[in-house]
Amino acid sequence: MNKLSVVIPTLQKNKELFHNLISILDKDEAVSEIIVIDNSLNGVEHSSPKLKVIIPKENLFVNPSWNLGTKEAKENIVALLNDDITIPCDFCKKVAEKIKPEYGAVGFNRDYIKVTEEILPAPKSTEITLEKVNGRCGHWGIAIFFNKKNYIEIPDELKIYCGDDWIFLQNQKQKRQNYYITGQEIYHFESLSCKEKSLNPIGDRDRKLYRKLIRKWWQFIFNIEPVFRGIRITIFGIEILKHFDKNH
Repeated sequence: MNKLSVVIPTLQKNKELFHNLISILDKDEAVSEIIVIDNSLNGVEHSSPKLKVIIPKENLFVNPSWNLGTKEAKENIVALLNDDITIPCDFCKKVAEKIKPEYGAVGFNRDYIKVTEEILPAPKSTEITLEKVNGRCGHWGIAIFFNKKNYIEIPDELKIYCGDDWIFLQNQKQKRQNYYITGQEIYHFESLSCKEKSLNPIGDRDRKLYRKLIRKWWQFIFNIEPVFRGIRITIFGIEILKHFDKNH
């Protein structure tokens, strides 16, 4: 059986949802440790023997927390999970069984995400498949699995957004195929922390900085890049999204 380490950054905005997730992961026999980066700085009241809580001196935000958690992980396979999702108890086991050493990152397919504003029981476990993807979709980054040896740290300047874009892109640059998970529905409470208006300036800065980090100067004038089921065209700084599937 492939074992994995799970990393969860959290501000504990919804403790019931967060504790439910830890309980589900505790029952998954493939999960050997649950590394929580407690950005609330308040400590975690949960008795799971798999739980390892790291309380930083200050809020590290998401991307630096992912870097820290991955560095601390003892298993070769690592999962970066949102604290606002509800999954079946054997979900991580099923994904870990399908990951091969040569794979890039494995994220989620938005078609199988049920966005909700209520806490629901864990969804029924169903068979999953991994499908190749060349442009990430929205929600891809709410559950990311990868081989630790293939992880390239996200630049510290990026705090909240674009960390999943970075992971996706760096694997593409290394000629490793990225995937998304299909066949299994999960529930997403959606952006408990990121919806806070006080974080908007950080998010805006992250997006601008990410573009500077990955693009050459001429790509701000003209560029074509793949997105989920489509392409993004940049012409003199103006971006146009062209989707091949009108539903996405």
